[in-house]
Amino acid sequence: MNECQICCKQFSFKSNLTSHMRIHTGEKPYSCDTCERVFTQHSELTRHKRIHTGERPFICSTCEKAFTTNGELTMHQRVHTGERPYSCDFCTKAFTQQTHLNIHKRIHTGEKPYSCVACDKAFATNYQLTIHMRFHTGEKPYSCDLCQKSFISSSELTGHNKSVGHLKKKEITENPELSRTEKKLYSCDTCEKAFCTSNELTFHKSICTGEKPYYCEMCQKSYCTKSELLRHNRSVKHLKKLECTKDAFYCELCQKSYNSSAELSRHKKSVKHLKKLEYTKNAVVLSASSSFVDCGEANIKLENNEEETPDEDHLFIKMEPENVEITIKQEIEEEIQDEGSLTYE
Repeated sequence: MNECQICCKQFSFKSNLTSHMRIHTGEKPYSCDTCERVFTQHSELTRHKRIHTGERPFICSTCEKAFTTNGELTMHQRVHTGERPYSCDFCTKAFTQQTHLNIHKRIHTGEKPYSCVACDKAFATNYQLTIHMRFHTGEKPYSCDLCQKSFISSSELTGHNKSVGHLKKKEITENPELSRTEKKLYSCDTCEKAFCTSNELTFHKSICTGEKPYYCEMCQKSYCTKSELLRHNRSVKHLKKLECTKDAFYCELCQKSYNSSAELSRHKKSVKHLKKLEYTKNAVVLSASSSFVDCGEANIKLENNEEETPDEDHLFIKMEPENVEITIKQEIEEEIQDEGSLTYE
């Protein structure tokens, strides 16, 4: 037996061992005369040359398709016979090729060996990684000659070619005698009017349905399109109203102003505001509890003609409302200084 000294594989013939050793050494002695590609084995060079010559010596007896290698013919014939010799150990699916089975198994194992160097995302196949990388590079190699649009994958181009807009444009190109009305690509589902651009159709639909999805919270006005709302926001009337109402939506607790009631409402629902409000209420309860006399105990003492003498358990402190407010503010400020953890907007 002929054994490889590097990986200990054994071969029946020395010629097989010689070819195998080129995997370890990287030697590629067979080169193509046409494109200068090099190969480790002569059989690989022979298969490669058929790309240049167009030779396809292996023909399918069922449909007469021709292939460059016997392996390609064998895989093709499984389409006719329905043979699927490669079965999945995890489920009942079977495949015509070992490579298809290996890719399928990654669904069960979760293996994603192909990683993106730009964003650290991982993928199950090299093809998925190639498509993903085009989002980073901006490359769009598949283009429509008719619409002058480009796509990152062949499937996107196929979907575009089946779209209504593309087919209509193709019909117009092939029939230049069509009238202007017949050339309109985008039609309304409600009134069947047609338009040359999608923007015209979108604007028309808002008029046709009466829908006005773009809303100015301050002026209480609605608009059909976003561009109309932007024009309104830049108008003198809107800007003057904005300046006048700037202090109308004011949070007394946080001492901040907002441009609309909606903004003020969102602020009052925020975590910071609610935390500050709860803290203030707690301070009010604590201070208020020390500013009023227990009426029940006071009546008993008055009936018994006893003097109101505060003991250690119950103190009677009479304070004016203004003093209570001042005390609350002082307590809040002292608590903030001690904790140093409460932050306002």
